Amino acid sequence: MGIIGLLGLFGCNGKTKSTEKLNNKVTFQEQLVIFKQLGFTLNKGVDTSDINRWQGGYKEFEDQPFHLLYQTLGQTIEREPWTPITNKCWDFDLEAIEDHGAYIDIMQNISRITSGELKFENLKDYVDVEEKKAWVSFTCNGDNYKWDLKVNDDWADGDLFDKVQDLADKYKTKGRFTYFNTGGQDFVLGYYSKKDLEQIVQKTNLKIVWLKAKGQIH
Repeated sequence: MGIIGLLGLFGCNGKTKSTEKLNNKVTFQEQLVIFKQLGFTLNKGVDTSDINRWQGGYKEFEDQPFHLLYQTLGQTIEREPWTPITNKCWDFDLEAIEDHGAYIDIMQNISRITSGELKFENLKDYVDVEEKKAWVSFTCNGDNYKWDLKVNDDWADGDLFDKVQDLADKYKTKGRFTYFNTGGQDFVLGYYSKKDLEQIVQKTNLKIVWLKAKGQIH
């Protein structure tokens, strides 16, 4: 390698560029500012203390830059009235189906993060784990739907998320649903335009992709 190549790899102080990048941690506040610039507005009544909820404090967010904050922004505050922290994403635990109303709650949260682009009205569901029967019905844009859903103990049917992605395609909404793998039994559901997703990925380096439940959720 020539002198110019070495100078490109090593800075004037002798550190490699990759080393410099590792040493420059993005602080919690810097991450929060970037998310706010990307449109992740905190809902009324939510403050920073509702986000900084982990035992390790700010260090937890700085050890997992953007990952943990994105996941937390999709959750609710840990006190009544359990307000969602933002309406830009939703951190969903798949082990959530116990009784009637579970799929109504899921559909309401899916609708919430679309900022009104997909409105589900006349929502009804049926859940009986022992009977192995579940369905959800609703009206969207004047069309009536009833989806039969698979029952696997208390795990949500991942096919439902492909079905709502199909609705976004059908009604030609500005946004489409996205998927972020947290590494656990939950995932972060987002809803962005192509331009918005590109900006989020560019600013955060998070591996957020278009949702395709088969191969992602199941």
